[in-house]
Amino acid sequence: MPNTGSIKYENISQNMSDGILIVGYDGIIRLENEIAADILEIDAKKLTGNTIASLMAITDKNDDFFQCLIDAIFTKQVVNEVIEYHTKGKTKYLRLVVSFLKSEAENTGVIVVINDITELVELNKSNEELTNRLIRFVDQFVQLMITAIEKRSPYNANHTRNMVGYAIKFLNILEETGKLRNPENRTPFLASVWLHDIGKLIIPLEIMDKPTRLGDSEKDVYYRIELAILCERIRMLENPEETEDALEMIAKLEDASELILKVNKLGFLDDETYQKVIDVSKLKCLDSTGRKIPILDDYELESLCVRRGTLTDAERKVIQSHASYTRELLSQMEFDGIYENVPKWASQHHEYLDGTGYPDGIKAEDISWEVRILTIIDVYDALTADDRPYKPPVPPEKAFAILRSMADEGKIDRDILEEFIASNAWVKD
Repeated sequence: MPNTGSIKYENISQNMSDGILIVGYDGIIRLENEIAADILEIDAKKLTGNTIASLMAITDKNDDFFQCLIDAIFTKQVVNEVIEYHTKGKTKYLRLVVSFLKSEAENTGVIVVINDITELVELNKSNEELTNRLIRFVDQFVQLMITAIEKRSPYNANHTRNMVGYAIKFLNILEETGKLRNPENRTPFLASVWLHDIGKLIIPLEIMDKPTRLGDSEKDVYYRIELAILCERIRMLENPEETEDALEMIAKLEDASELILKVNKLGFLDDETYQKVIDVSKLKCLDSTGRKIPILDDYELESLCVRRGTLTDAERKVIQSHASYTRELLSQMEFDGIYENVPKWASQHHEYLDGTGYPDGIKAEDISWEVRILTIIDVYDALTADDRPYKPPVPPEKAFAILRSMADEGKIDRDILEEFIASNAWVKD
């Protein structure tokens, strides 16, 4: 199996509610999660490192299940089937999805996704109902995967769910009014909504969850100031003739601490406050060795001078890279048929019609109707979310004003925006 991406797949697999097996083309199981072992009721130690053929020797009742895996490996065909699985006197119905793993241009193995859908099959005997349930299962699979990833960050836990809710309601209304384009793209479009932020798996939590301008550096700044004040008090005791200078310095340090505390949590930095930060940054204080050092280092000063939000330019670029990572991760999976555009749609949700978006700066002619919708609902939820640690929520009316301003600037599709607003699909249940 390829080394690149193995950590990513392991991180995803161990946090999913689906069983996962990664199998090389030699038939050897290279990776499994606990859910897979539980579903198959096989000791995990008998999975990793063993071949599919050896597992067939454990029982003679599941030849169809294991033969399906062997056929997928040796015929190099994608599998998406429901198969009976017999264990301990009972029959399970397992959904088996086998897709390719790639290293550069070569298929090097398969990823097997296993889910126990016995209850689903038993409750839905008719073929038509079963088909509908299995389509919804695909949505559930994608939902579970992205939820596992987004739960790394508390405020992201609801973001994708909100977006899918908006998208479903909006598509329903467009369909009812005869304005729905490409109805055959509904299912893959919703899959792209579920997957649009999968690249956040790669983003460091200290940047993605940075609640204040200083973030983790906040404690360092306050410790530096407290230590400097203590040094000034010691200076007074050791050199009484310097008491007046020391008291003046303590007052400056206390004022600086108060300003930094205020600025660290501000939503927007105006010109006057910005200048105060610059002035404070010129202040030098004593450290434990008696040296005079700047009260703020370069990173701390840059962070406090951020005009809006909490991220420096470098940190913002790291956050923006999640769109590229989304494309990179999804490109390692094989999306066929109606799903072939999912990686592209999912990774383009920050592209703007005027070419000022990212990651590729493409323009209107290369941005599909589906991506235009995804972008609008992503911006709307980002503005109105009430669980972001770095900003308060914006009311819908103000969010619409911001979105309309973006439409005026040629960044987003005005017609789709006005349809979204008029649809009330943004109203939470």
